[in-house]
Amino acid sequence: MRLLKGNSPSKFIATGCLFITVSLSGCAIKQSKDVTVYQSRGAVQCETTGSTVQESRDKLMSIGVSVESSQCARLNDLMFASVCGGKTADILVHSVNARDLKVVQEMGFTLVSELESAESETGYTIVPCE
Repeated sequence: MRLLKGNSPSKFIATGCLFITVSLSGCAIKQSKDVTVYQSRGAVQCETTGSTVQESRDKLMSIGVSVESSQCARLNDLMFASVCGGKTADILVHSVNARDLKVVQEMGFTLVSELESAESETGYTIVPCE
């Protein structure tokens, strides 16, 4: 290795050690993970389709929640009476940063993992948003 004029071997060693330390410390930074949550769409049979996925997403983002993706879905393994004024199985599903979990739960969202059952792997089915 040829040294440039004015540089000593100890400078190269110190620089190399600094580079390795900075490179390795990047590995120690924990990457935030996403969690998937859901909330009823609030639809009422014969009356309203409830919130749109964009309205729900905007509500979360307006309080600083990082939303990675949003989808419409229907709950599996649940029956709702077909009657005007009754609830529906329509839900809105969002993937959010795990650090925001507490605040979204306070807003009424629930982890989708609570929907899992022996009969249904996810507890819901993604459907097109209408």
